[in-house]
Amino acid sequence: MKILARYKDGVEVNEEVFKVLAGYSPDGVMDVFASDQHSSYIKLTNAFFKHIGKKDKEATDEDVKEVCRRFAKHLKGNVTAALFNHLAFLSPGFKEILGKDVLLIGRLEDTKPIVSSDGRGKIAKLAVQPEEVADKVDGFKTLVYLNPNHKESWNKNKEWLIDVFERCKKLGKPLYNETLLLEEPGESSVDKAKKLPDALVKMAEEFSPYGNFYKTQVPVLWTEKDGKIVKISSPDVIRDTALEMEKLSPRPLLLLSAAVDFEQYSVQYGCVSDLVSGPMCGRAYFKESFTDKDTVDWDTLENSFRKIAIPRIQQIRTLAKVMAKPWWYKFEWMSDEAKKMITATRDIKQGVKGDFGY
Repeated sequence: MKILARYKDGVEVNEEVFKVLAGYSPDGVMDVFASDQHSSYIKLTNAFFKHIGKKDKEATDEDVKEVCRRFAKHLKGNVTAALFNHLAFLSPGFKEILGKDVLLIGRLEDTKPIVSSDGRGKIAKLAVQPEEVADKVDGFKTLVYLNPNHKESWNKNKEWLIDVFERCKKLGKPLYNETLLLEEPGESSVDKAKKLPDALVKMAEEFSPYGNFYKTQVPVLWTEKDGKIVKISSPDVIRDTALEMEKLSPRPLLLLSAAVDFEQYSVQYGCVSDLVSGPMCGRAYFKESFTDKDTVDWDTLENSFRKIAIPRIQQIRTLAKVMAKPWWYKFEWMSDEAKKMITATRDIKQGVKGDFGY
């Protein structure tokens, strides 16, 4: 394959991968709607059934697929890319529902990793083989749960990720590589949150090279314990951690929500919007839709998604359009052919605004 670009660490980008990224994001912004969290969708859909009075109904894979297909149809013109698991992207006509102008990223890993050492380590495994689904998606995504203090799973996850990245490159598909800090058995959410600044930097240093994007969380401002808010970090800590990750990572960063609510995610994203190439956010956009007062059936759930999630997506996307680094900024070299496929000009339209006559 022809090489069109090269990262600062020497990893090359072939023509197929570059054309995918440039085709969907010629202006450099990589804002991604994340909709691959299967276990979370099961919990949210169970809450939806309870909310609408179907307390005895348990959510199934088919219900998750139904939610994804309903949400996907409203993303056209609102996101550059969207991430779904195989239940959605392998369902009939899914790409047509999503729209041809949205880059479709397929989740590769299984929602249930291999657990080792009584939960101290989790090792990723594939749910689908990239070679078998390459014709259904435009790019791939992986997630590994990391415990810096558990070397066995740390090293096995790195070996697994290196292999997957090589396979994606051969298939001409970009890889979005995500890591999450694994909670130790018996560890409280507060204790885990306090570990984030140091752990995230270590994770970025060792795992960010194995993909075309590195999807990461940042330290949290607060978390909840026993129904009460516990302050954890300051905006300065969030930014300082992101600065260190950005410096160490040979790939552009994308910011995930890590299950925080939108009110916190919007602040986190604002703190680092000039250090990343965009958001890769899911539940923070849409989770309230499932139990909104106007949600009484599948159709009104869909309406609640449009009412709640789309304005939030547009708000963060405006920030990204104004502030985000282009996805190619980590290249040390681009061919002339590659440069002709991209532009420094961005069409910026305010997503959420009020007009009060002044």
